[in-house]
Amino acid sequence: MFYPQNIKCAVCGKDMFEENRYEICSGCSLKANIRFCPKCGRAVGETTIYCDDCMNHGRNFLQARAPFIYEGKARNLVHRLKYGGERYLAKVMAQYLADEYYKNNWCVDIVTYVPMHPKKERTREYNQAYWIAKELSQIIKIPLVTTLTRIKYSENFAKLSRSDRFKEAENSFVANDNFKKKKILLVDDVFTTGATTESCSKELKKKGALEIYVLTFCTGMCKPELY
Repeated sequence: MFYPQNIKCAVCGKDMFEENRYEICSGCSLKANIRFCPKCGRAVGETTIYCDDCMNHGRNFLQARAPFIYEGKARNLVHRLKYGGERYLAKVMAQYLADEYYKNNWCVDIVTYVPMHPKKERTREYNQAYWIAKELSQIIKIPLVTTLTRIKYSENFAKLSRSDRFKEAENSFVANDNFKKKKILLVDDVFTTGATTESCSKELKKKGALEIYVLTFCTGMCKPELY
């Protein structure tokens, strides 16, 4: 009732006169993630193929992808979902993630999401990754399963270096079951360094997961890191 779909643009709020499943008008464009690392999906420059992280460090997931770069209007949408209580935006994001899933010809058994620590979820009232994953599972018709529990509370990673992010994310999750030979699609809102999704993937691999793919709405730009 409060957020009617396909009436106003989810980005600018202007009236939409033609229905479309993205709920974003033709006048609003998000910065597409066109040139990216084939492994982690982060945006890269013109002089490289793989990012430094993927060349120098192993990844427990098979591939990660994101349709947009984490800046401008795309970043604003993420913040509105994450901090502004606008849960209906999860459906908007899930439409783009579904396109990305089909475009990459992935085939998975279950959809899951990056869990939030119970303390943080009580404060924020919901986990945005869960809502995106829930909408996505309904679109691609693959069951949503809560595979992980976050056992380590961490503050915001935004101000941490790459190495500190990975240290902080280490041993933060435990798997809720055995996932032997399962192909899993792990969903989150933003991929920055991949520290969180890497920790999740590592735990799922310990529990027998065969392949893990990562989908996020946005990804960061690759830049040199001081270790």
